[in-house]
Amino acid sequence: MSPARLLLLLLLLLLALSLLHPASATDCHPEDKEVLLRIKSALHNPYHLASWDPDTDCCSWYCLKCDEVTHRVISIFFLQADLTGQIPSAIGDLPYLQYLNLHKVSNFSGPIPKSLTKLKYLKFLRINWVNLTGPIPSFLGQLKNLTYLDLSFNKLTGGIPDSFSTIPALGYVNLDRNQLTGKIPASLANLKGNDLYLILSHNSLSGELPATFAGVDFVKLDLSRNKLQGDASLVFGRNKSTYYIDISRNQFKFDLSKAKFNKSLTYLYMNHNKIYGSIPKAMESVHFLNVSYNRLCGEIPVGGRLQSFDDTVYFHNRCLCGAPLDSCK
Repeated sequence: MSPARLLLLLLLLLLALSLLHPASATDCHPEDKEVLLRIKSALHNPYHLASWDPDTDCCSWYCLKCDEVTHRVISIFFLQADLTGQIPSAIGDLPYLQYLNLHKVSNFSGPIPKSLTKLKYLKFLRINWVNLTGPIPSFLGQLKNLTYLDLSFNKLTGGIPDSFSTIPALGYVNLDRNQLTGKIPASLANLKGNDLYLILSHNSLSGELPATFAGVDFVKLDLSRNKLQGDASLVFGRNKSTYYIDISRNQFKFDLSKAKFNKSLTYLYMNHNKIYGSIPKAMESVHFLNVSYNRLCGEIPVGGRLQSFDDTVYFHNRCLCGAPLDSCK
């Protein structure tokens, strides 16, 4: 056999061996694997993590992702998982983790572990529908790379910490459907993300809105179903780019006729408050609207979309009239 043919056969043999025993078997970083196995043990070795076999490459396991170059674990995601216990503190020992997504892990309970502050590269933190209890910890402000925070649908209590405003690029904050109390901190006006989403609905927040909100251009602002009061018109603005505002089911009281609206505002829900005055013509470009159960008066402006809504959008006000309600007398 010629040397060239022998070399070709050797190369083919090496290729076959590499397919049988792929290089990825050695890709998993041993320190990450050790941490992952501790996480599995803390969760009582659940079936959901059956693929977390110490004899295999951890980068091939379900519920996680590794960086394609460094092979370090960068993402953990437990979605609709049947897991019991508390959030394992060992998660904080994955030094290159960027994404942590715990969604609808209904048998979890307890607080957010402080060990998460060790995750210096964490960008995305979603822990929702997880039965979290206790206050929102101020130490989350130590996660300086965080851009997205979702702690909705839990049982968190107490107030909203000021520390969120110290996170340089945080732009999405969702604390919806908890048991939060107290005032909305003025520091939230200092969020610096490129697109600002603030969702605080279904809590027991009280007091007036921070005056500093007048200078914030939220993309989406949802304050519905709280105990907020005072003048909420400061969140509107002709030069803002907000597309969604929901301040419904609070105790806000202001003159709607003096509010200024931007043309990009698409969703506007203000029902169940104490808002008075008349509906300004500038609201005619809104696509989805509800101003029912307020103290509004006067004729609904003709033009735009204001006549296209069902009468339930306007009913239970003091003296609104005009289509789609009864004609003005």
